[in-house]
Amino acid sequence: MKSVSLFSGCGGFCEGVELAGFEVAVAVEMDSHSCMTYRANFPRTPLFEGDIHDFLAAGSNHLTKYKLENVDLVFGGPPCQGYSQIGPRDLLDGRNELYLQFARVLKTLRPRMFLMENVPNLLLMEKGHFRDAILAHLRSIGYRNSTFVKLSAADYGGRLGREYSSLVHGTILISSLTCGTSPNRS
Repeated sequence: MKSVSLFSGCGGFCEGVELAGFEVAVAVEMDSHSCMTYRANFPRTPLFEGDIHDFLAAGSNHLTKYKLENVDLVFGGPPCQGYSQIGPRDLLDGRNELYLQFARVLKTLRPRMFLMENVPNLLLMEKGHFRDAILAHLRSIGYRNSTFVKLSAADYGGRLGREYSSLVHGTILISSLTCGTSPNRS
C-alpha cells in the first residue's frame, strides 16, 4: 500500500509505517539537516526537500513525479512548538497553521486514511480551539469520521512515557499499527 509522509524529519515515523506494510512514495521535509539524515536512513525513498506550502502546489509535476495516484495513507506530525506545554503556547505561532497544509495534501490526494500526530496540548489549548478548528476543517473537505486518539509511547514499547495526540481517519489503520499487521483492503 502506498503512503505519503509529511513533516518527515529524519524518518522515525516512516520506519514505523514501513514496518506496518506501507511503501512511502515520497517524504516531505524542509529542514536541511533532517533531510541529510533522512537520505542516509532511507536512500531509496524520494524526498521533497522544501516548504510543505510548495508540495503539490498548482502547476507542479509532483503527482506524476512521485507517482501519487491511489495513495492509501498520508501521515505526519506537524511542528508542535506552538501547542506544546513546554513551548510558548501561542495561538498566533505561524506553525500552528500547518495542519491546513496537511489538510490541503489530504484534499489533493484523497487517501483512504490518514494519521496526524501531535502533542496532547493540541486538544486542550484555549479550550480546544485547535481541536475544534482541525476537526471542522477536515469535515469540510470530506473527512467526517476523524477522531483524536491519545497514545502513550510506553504502551507500545517506547522507553519514554511521552503521550501523543493522534488524529486518525480510518479505523483499519489504528488496528494495523498497534497490532503490527498490515491493513486489509475492503
